[in-house]
Amino acid sequence: MNRRTRILNRLKLRQQRILDGKVNCIPSKYVRFRNDFIGIEQECYYTITSFTKGAKTQFASDTFIFEPLMYCYHNRGKNDVKLKVIYFPLEETEDRITERFMSWLLYKHTKGKIRISPRDLRSTTSAVPQEVLDLLETPEIQDILDYFEECVIIADEAANPTGIYKYCVRYAEEHGTTYYKEAVRKDEFGNEIKVEVFDRYEQDNPYEYRLVVIDTINLIDTERGMDTKQSMDKLSEYLAKYLRNRYHYSPVVIQQQAFAQESNEAFKLGRMRPSVAGLGDSKYTSRDSNVVLGLYSPFRFGQDNCEGYDIRKLRDNFRLLEVIVNRDGEMGGLCPLFFDGAVCSFTELPHPKLLSWQRYINMLRALEWLPL
Repeated sequence: MNRRTRILNRLKLRQQRILDGKVNCIPSKYVRFRNDFIGIEQECYYTITSFTKGAKTQFASDTFIFEPLMYCYHNRGKNDVKLKVIYFPLEETEDRITERFMSWLLYKHTKGKIRISPRDLRSTTSAVPQEVLDLLETPEIQDILDYFEECVIIADEAANPTGIYKYCVRYAEEHGTTYYKEAVRKDEFGNEIKVEVFDRYEQDNPYEYRLVVIDTINLIDTERGMDTKQSMDKLSEYLAKYLRNRYHYSPVVIQQQAFAQESNEAFKLGRMRPSVAGLGDSKYTSRDSNVVLGLYSPFRFGQDNCEGYDIRKLRDNFRLLEVIVNRDGEMGGLCPLFFDGAVCSFTELPHPKLLSWQRYINMLRALEWLPL
């Protein structure tokens, strides 16, 4: 079968899936923002960036792991989409990631009635309420936690570009088939020889969405003979050229903005939002990415108002999500979010003219920002 026939057959199949009520992406939970960020697609490279303590990790966890995971969990009998996350945490442990999911899950499952941070879940200063531990041991929550462990591989043994690449290729080869074709090459003496070269790769389950999450890429171990920038560039090449293009992975890279972008000079020039130019250590990730998302906290820069929202009330619980780069769509889309760091929760805010302040005042009181 030639390439164009194979592509046309795939396009017809994707069309029929939509007609049958199935999906070709895991939809974004931000409903008003779906024209800008539709959700998670296969073979799509995402970069998430913000300043120090800008909630990059929490956003990636909530929007790219926890919510998609629960979407697949709740739709197991309705569609064939599955999620597999290979998580390379370069600054966290497996236990801390699982505890973050537990806090998030308790909050979502109880519709906000149980709001307990991972630190409080560990009984750091006071004993965690027994009813919280009892809830975590219920069959329903245990089933979700089993599903989390089944879908999320936390790979903390690989930390340099080649190690990450080999780990992901090994998983792909164990869960799919690589096809080769014959090609003619010249050897060192100029003689033509026949060799086998990569043709295509097919997943055992074509509807498994495979994410490679790297948090944060600025902290990867360097390759031998390379500095941090060169190693980041090498990893980005692996992610885009091989893991995305050959093996259908969707890389999710968390990258720090350069410290210079947080300087007084940047503030004076009004260059406070995350940008491609501000990416720390290497800007090549933006070249390789399909989508670059920036998270901005105007409270940290002393702003009283941002896009019509009263930052004096929302404080550091406001985040502005921006599409900085979008190869397949428009750039510059903005999505205002309410952020609760204790439970790793992001909620799309309504238009400022339609904002019901009482609801968010109650939430802020729960966060102990406002008096009763």
